[in-house]
Amino acid sequence: DTAMLGRLGSIPLAAAGISGVAYFAIVSSLAGIGIGVQTLTARRYGEGDLLQCGQVLNAGLILGLLSGIPLVLSSGGLAHIISPFLSQQGEVARLGEIYLRYRFLGSAFLLLNMIYRGFYNGIGDTKQQLVSAIIVTVSNILLDYALIFGNFGSPKMGIAGAAIASSLATALGFAYFLIVSLMPKYRRVYLLYRRFVHALSRIRPIIRLSLPVMGQRLTSNGSFFIFFSIVARIGTLELAASNVIRSVIGLSIMPAIGIGVAGMTLVGQNLGAKKPDQAEVFAWDAAKLAAYLMASIGLLFVAFPRFIFMIYTTDPAVIALGRTPLIFLGLTQAFGGISLVLEQSLQGAGNTRFVMLAEVLVCSLFYLPVAYLLGIHLHLGITGAWLGELAYWITMSSLMAAKFRTGTWKAITV
Repeated sequence: DTAMLGRLGSIPLAAAGISGVAYFAIVSSLAGIGIGVQTLTARRYGEGDLLQCGQVLNAGLILGLLSGIPLVLSSGGLAHIISPFLSQQGEVARLGEIYLRYRFLGSAFLLLNMIYRGFYNGIGDTKQQLVSAIIVTVSNILLDYALIFGNFGSPKMGIAGAAIASSLATALGFAYFLIVSLMPKYRRVYLLYRRFVHALSRIRPIIRLSLPVMGQRLTSNGSFFIFFSIVARIGTLELAASNVIRSVIGLSIMPAIGIGVAGMTLVGQNLGAKKPDQAEVFAWDAAKLAAYLMASIGLLFVAFPRFIFMIYTTDPAVIALGRTPLIFLGLTQAFGGISLVLEQSLQGAGNTRFVMLAEVLVCSLFYLPVAYLLGIHLHLGITGAWLGELAYWITMSSLMAAKFRTGTWKAITV
């Protein structure tokens, strides 16, 4: 979306960026249900209780539908309510409302995808998430090319086409999970889509684990929205450059998130199998691997910031504004890898409350104050604002590592 919208100019790029942050602040918070599903599934799988794994998924799907359907039905109203807060520039807010309306229409599919991912990751079958991600990504690219620019006989829809493409691609990912789950080796072994009455007893444990995750994600994404609002006060070009940086960082942390998913599953399964020391070894190994990998990716940001920006936009002003922040962020990638992996490992152990409290603390005392102080008050512009991200990753990784070393997470029951 970002790379193709960048060809339409800085205003659509800025609108998609800040409205995308607002969208994920809401939807990804609700998608915290998937973390609760994965934590419980992994623990039950480690205990050898496959039928309970299936009941966890059934309960998660019920919660996903109850959360997602209202978002779909209220998509237009939600977009209209949020749009005035996107930007003081009228055209950015107008385009942002259009983008949000079509993204919310696909929100139920995103929630259900995250719940399916939680189940398959919990039983250690991470291949299903990979295949789903490939389907979503490839279809999103093709649909973007068709709907944004009017190719393949499609109407030229601009930013609306980008949002529709994302929603349709997410629906295809859901269709894949549904088809796979109906296969006998899953449906019969785990009794999927059966005994929904029995699954109701699993709803409360999922909610208990998921609520702190929702709070954490709402804090994280809400803070990111406030951060983008700070950048919007600096200027529209700065907002466009920040959208590119957001996309680059979002892509770069995918390996760490993937490693974290594996670590989360292994921690949960080994705790279920009464092997807490082995769970700790897996988590630290995953954190080290993520740190090395993310540091390598960060070096690319330092060495080739202009080239990376040119993938997204040809606007020389946007490129010039974004180069320096991207270099600084490249230096923090290793901290991000450690934080993401240990955060997911603690969630896999059921310690979701601590992760939420740490997020609230770091965002309110470090991330946003540093961004505002340097970006607005000290007039350091976009570079100063993005230094708040640097403060976030360093502080968050330190807290996650300190908590994990205590070992108190080993005694948590779920």
